[in-house]
Amino acid sequence: MKKEPLISVIVPIYKVERYLAKCVRSILNQTYRNLEVILVDDGSPDGCGAICDQFAQEDSRVRVIHKENGGLSDARNAGIDIATGDYFSFIDSDDWLDGNAYEAMLAVAEKYNAKLVCAGRYDEDETTGQSQVGLCPEKEEFVPGKELVHRIFRWDHLDSAAWDKLYARELFQQIRYPVGRVVEDVPTTYRLVLLAGGGAMLPRPVYHYLHRENSITSSAISEKSFHAVQNASQVYEDVCRSLPELAPDARYLLIVAQKYIVQTLDLEEKATREQFAKEHAQYRRALRGHLGFAMKYDKFSLLGRIEMVITAFGLFPAVVHTGRFFKKSSKKS
Repeated sequence: MKKEPLISVIVPIYKVERYLAKCVRSILNQTYRNLEVILVDDGSPDGCGAICDQFAQEDSRVRVIHKENGGLSDARNAGIDIATGDYFSFIDSDDWLDGNAYEAMLAVAEKYNAKLVCAGRYDEDETTGQSQVGLCPEKEEFVPGKELVHRIFRWDHLDSAAWDKLYARELFQQIRYPVGRVVEDVPTTYRLVLLAGGGAMLPRPVYHYLHRENSITSSAISEKSFHAVQNASQVYEDVCRSLPELAPDARYLLIVAQKYIVQTLDLEEKATREQFAKEHAQYRRALRGHLGFAMKYDKFSLLGRIEMVITAFGLFPAVVHTGRFFKKSSKKS
C-alpha cells in the first residue's frame, strides 16, 4: 500500500485571537488527513498561545512552539526547523483554506512529479464581506523554472506569496526567510521556484486571503514600508547577475514597488512626508530613471505609462484630487 506523504502546515501567529480558530479548523478539517500542524506562537500578547495549546490537546497532529516575538519570517523559520513532513505549506493565521485544498494540491504535485505547486486564491474583504477570485493559474500544467519566475515577477495569474503554494521538503534544506523583513516572500519564492525546476499549476482558488485594515501590509507607513522596495532591489541585482534574461521582469517588479511607495507618500499627511522626505525624493528620482524602460516594456499599458510619468514628476496628488484618472495603487504583498 502506498504511503501517504506527510504535509507540515506551518502557521505563524501574532495578535490574531479573533481569527485563529477559524484558520486552524480549516486546516484540521481537510479531506487530506496526514498532516502535521505547527502553530508558532510568536510571542503573541493576547490569548493566541492558550488557543494553540487547546488545539494541541484536542488533536494529536498539532504541535505548538511558544517563542519570543521575532516577526513573520522568524516564526516561519522556527516551524521549518522542526517540521518533519514530506511537503511544507505556510498559512497566515487570519486566513483559511477550502476543505479539500491539500488533497487537490498533492494530487497535482504527484501527477507532474513536481516539487512545488501553485494554486489560486480568493480575496476576502473584511470590511465589506465581499469575496472574489484573486490571482489564479489559468490551466493545469507544469511550468519550467525560468518561465514560472517570469510569471511571478509580472503577477501573471500568480505572485510571490508563500501561502498559496505547496513545497517539497528538500527545497528548504538551505533556504530560509529573511528575518526582520516584511514582504519576505519576494526575495525567497523565486529562489525556491528555480531550485524546484518549476512548478505544477492548480487552476482553482483554494486559499482565502483576508484583507483587513490592521494587517502588516495595510498598517501606517513606517520603516518597514520600504522593505518591499529593498527586497525588489535585492532581487533585481541578483537576477541581473545570475539570470540576465529575466532582468526586465525583475526591473518591472522593482518599478512597481517604487511607484507604490511614492504614491503612498504622495497622499500621506505633511508630517509623514517630511519624515520620509529623503526616501520620497530618492524613489521618485529612481522612477524618472526607469521611464525609458517603461515606455517599451510590454507589461505597462498606455495608462500605466502615463501614471509613471505623473508619479515620477510629482503630479500624482494633483491628479488624484481631481478624481478623474487614478486612485492610489493597491498592491498585495
